[in-house]
Amino acid sequence: MAKPLIVARDLSIIYNKGKSNEFKALQGVNTDIYEGEYIILFGPSGCGKSTLMYSIQGSLPPGEGTLLIKGDDVYSYPPSERVYFQRYVMGIIFQSFNLIGSLSVLDNVALPMIFCDTDKTTRNRRAQSLLDRFGVGHVSHKLPAMLSGGQQQRVSVARSMVNDPKILLADEPTGNLDSVSTQQVMDKIDEINTFDRRTIIMVSHNAAHLSYAHRVYYLKDGFIVREVVNPQRKQIKPVREGETIVTELEQLARLYPYDSVETLRVKSMVNFLTQEFTFDQIIRIERAIGLFIQGRVDRDSLIKSLILSPERGGVGISEREARAMATTAEKMIDRSADIKRFRARKDNDNIFFSQHKLAERMRDHLVHEFRIKLTKEQDENLIELIADRVTGVVTQEELNERLAKGVRARGLALSEKEADTMTRYFEKIIAQGVDVSYKN
Repeated sequence: MAKPLIVARDLSIIYNKGKSNEFKALQGVNTDIYEGEYIILFGPSGCGKSTLMYSIQGSLPPGEGTLLIKGDDVYSYPPSERVYFQRYVMGIIFQSFNLIGSLSVLDNVALPMIFCDTDKTTRNRRAQSLLDRFGVGHVSHKLPAMLSGGQQQRVSVARSMVNDPKILLADEPTGNLDSVSTQQVMDKIDEINTFDRRTIIMVSHNAAHLSYAHRVYYLKDGFIVREVVNPQRKQIKPVREGETIVTELEQLARLYPYDSVETLRVKSMVNFLTQEFTFDQIIRIERAIGLFIQGRVDRDSLIKSLILSPERGGVGISEREARAMATTAEKMIDRSADIKRFRARKDNDNIFFSQHKLAERMRDHLVHEFRIKLTKEQDENLIELIADRVTGVVTQEELNERLAKGVRARGLALSEKEADTMTRYFEKIIAQGVDVSYKN
């Protein structure tokens, strides 16, 4: 199995250690970053994302824990070796460009090569080649102040690549750019990851950037609060069968990046339960379902809050609708509890049961819920398919396709509409039952 390029274990960065104003900017961080991955460190200002990036870069030594890059503790290197590491292994793009105003664009890009004892002809040829690649070769003779913000940042990207680093760090690289320039710079960084196979570690608080990454680490108050896999990108980090599963919550996390996992579960269920409701009603339903999922109200209290008029703080729907909604929510939560118990892998017969038993219980629920009759072959295929989906062996799309395929193709031969409806319902249960707080 491939080894991670960057490993952090219980990493803490401490400012003013031992003093009255001691402050932990990072606390107990654990990460595994693999060669060729595109990682985004995401969160609001002050959450610790830049601190983590500069620790990886070699500028902020750990106060506690360990940080290994290519298997080595770079902070144990003598000064000359650490400089070599920062010069040849790491490239960095800054938010504020950090170009030298008195030097031409070409000289700015070529500058890092001077410290590598590279002759001037080679420096200029390499710098011009990179400037051409990133669409700013025609301004190589100009001073940085004569360029637009987007052009300056593309010059900065070229400079970061001039020593052919293995890891490219980007600290809010589009923070000072307009939308057009932002797209251009993000596309170039993605190109470096995709075609140059360079590992990218980007600091960002822009949710629009998340679709570029293989994985996103969400930080808050110095902690990594969750790790989210991008289902639209083929993963590089090895994952054992059943270790992780991509659910609807990953997509919701990109739409609502600052929401907690609990809030995303509420949105997932409310999305299923609501159809023709006003925005105000949906907000009130979210509030009621949130209390129900947390176990702070029972089924009867949920129904009352749904029936109660808006003037009295309720949703204002009919008793029939309220009871149907509460029944569906209760069923989903009950079935999701089975998934939680299974994936918890507890060695306790009272709260843990086998994959096959879980699949059988889910099969019974789906058959009853959708009032379908199955042949022996269909029944066996459904049990196998449920087990594969709950352990992450198949994706949501593959589940949907298999439900519609013929029995000989290990499917159920459902109609397209039946397959879509069952998939949607089952995915909501999975979203309630899978722990996505951490995926280490």
